[in-house]
Amino acid sequence: MLTHLLNIVYGIVFGVANVIPGVSGGTMMVVFGVYDKVVDVLTLKLSAIKKNIRFIIFFGIGAVVGVLGFSFVITWLFDNFPVATNMFFMGLIIGSIPLIYRNMTAGGKKITPKCLIAFIPALALVVGMTFVNKLPQNETFAINAVRNSTECTVTVTNNGSYDMKSDWQLKVAGKIDGELTGCAVKKSSADMTTLVGTEGSEIAKGESITIKLPANADIDSITTDSFTYTYKMNPVLFITLLLGVTFAAVAMIIPGVSGSFVMVLLGIYTTVIGAVKSLDFMILIPTAIGVFIGIVFGAKLISALMKRYSLLVYSAIMGLVIGSLYAVFPDGFGLNLETLAGFVALIVGGAIAVLVGKNTKVEEQ
Repeated sequence: MLTHLLNIVYGIVFGVANVIPGVSGGTMMVVFGVYDKVVDVLTLKLSAIKKNIRFIIFFGIGAVVGVLGFSFVITWLFDNFPVATNMFFMGLIIGSIPLIYRNMTAGGKKITPKCLIAFIPALALVVGMTFVNKLPQNETFAINAVRNSTECTVTVTNNGSYDMKSDWQLKVAGKIDGELTGCAVKKSSADMTTLVGTEGSEIAKGESITIKLPANADIDSITTDSFTYTYKMNPVLFITLLLGVTFAAVAMIIPGVSGSFVMVLLGIYTTVIGAVKSLDFMILIPTAIGVFIGIVFGAKLISALMKRYSLLVYSAIMGLVIGSLYAVFPDGFGLNLETLAGFVALIVGGAIAVLVGKNTKVEEQ
């Protein structure tokens, strides 16, 4: 029973990691010593599925729960305790290094200079992708808010490649009373008002829409983070999502590489996450197909490489995992109480990974 509960926890961590740009679900599988097992099952070999059927059921349940239910928790932790949360992940990563080393040297294999051929490019790949991720990103829309004596206007311009649907939402601080144009109130309280699009408020590609709010609206609180949207489905978007998510799904199971960050680079992250939150099946269908194709193809590729070049593959995994330390290194690191708490979190994360690693059986490839 305890084993099943742990497998659910591993799945939850894997699922949560895959919705956070910069955090690698593949790395989390390595941390918990289930990477080989998951990859083997994802190749859809009947023998592997039969052997690990209980594991994959409970791990899969955890992954679904992580994506749909627990992602908001980790997002809250990143927003409120970024240093400690990142350092906890750093602890998990550092603590997994001995397990990776055991996999590399399983069966009496020796580490040789040729291992650097795989280690260095893999390390550079993760560091390079992280560097790009930290550069300013082009927004797919722009917001311009202006106030006068009687009202304020908020203009949203669609800079994306597709038409936005009318189900967009805009959050404004405080309670809004008065006449609205171009939107309606979905939910309002003393702290926050959620506005939604009304009929005819679609925003075509390259076009803009102007919303009129009462003068008491706190337009200083309106940023790109306060505006959420989904795109209208069309054949081009369907194919774009299918191919983009397929590529991201391959990255999803590679340690050190963030599948969600790949979606950010491809410009589909906001669309996919918005569809998950709103259960927009027109977006979720090509997304699900892409995830299935990418994961199965990626697993088959990795499985084949492991059988022929296990030492080089684990050398690359070591580079990817060590490089991911740069990806999760906190921006607010310094001489303060949060960093002190972060070191505690790092030690806890490292201890968990080492404990799991010691109790993980390493199979010879």
